[in-house]
Amino acid sequence: MRIILAFLKLVIFVLALFILIANANQEVTIRLLTFTFPQVNLVTVIVVSMTLGGVLGAIFMAFNVIQSNSKIKQLNLKNRQLSQELDNLRNASIEEIPEETIEEVVAIPEKASPEPNKQQ
Repeated sequence: MRIILAFLKLVIFVLALFILIANANQEVTIRLLTFTFPQVNLVTVIVVSMTLGGVLGAIFMAFNVIQSNSKIKQLNLKNRQLSQELDNLRNASIEEIPEETIEEVVAIPEKASPEPNKQQ
């Protein structure tokens, strides 16, 4: 999997390099809301756009990772509590269990009378 990921990164890097070389001497005018930036090198625009996209993507991903880690900690705590409760129930002697609970567990449910098969 790591080899495939490394290869994919290499392909993306090479494609970006070709795009930058092909547009090395082109200049564009950027209009951003009320601001105008005349005659900006296209390579600069591409590099800044990709950098900002990477930084913003990393920030949003960090929030997701923090939220996931918080949920994992919460579930691990709940798991430990339930494991402790299960261990306590396994180690409990019969005298500690209320009589009503034992009667509910031991009671055999009544068998329902089977209905005759209807042949049609």
